[in-house]
Amino acid sequence: MALAGCGAQEPSPAQPSTLPSAATAAPPAESPSAAPPAAATRRIKLEVLGKGKAMQPIMYMADEDGTENNATLPWSRTATIELTGAEQRVGRLVSVVSGSVQDASGQLKPAPCRIIVDGKKVASGTGLCKYKVK
Repeated sequence: MALAGCGAQEPSPAQPSTLPSAATAAPPAESPSAAPPAAATRRIKLEVLGKGKAMQPIMYMADEDGTENNATLPWSRTATIELTGAEQRVGRLVSVVSGSVQDASGQLKPAPCRIIVDGKKVASGTGLCKYKVK
């Protein structure tokens, strides 16, 4: 003997159910073949331009963070970084704080800087250069 509860009717075989099935109710899962993007390699060159000595430390962030004291200008650091799939989507910050140099009158002023990624200049300025590498 089969009982139907609360007056509910069983759908007839000719009439499909209007209730969502488990397959359509759940959000679609990612395809197992959708692998994360392969790591991408970028060549980064950080530069501080000018002549003489930097009057303050040069601080940089690329493959590692560091400080260069008593740097002779022009100064540069080249790094190769590998970007993860997430970094390729949102970016990875690289930067250089150029410190100060003396101008012709002996006054201190921010030194010019630039960032080159894979041979292309992507940022330039004075005092601070930063760029999100993707």
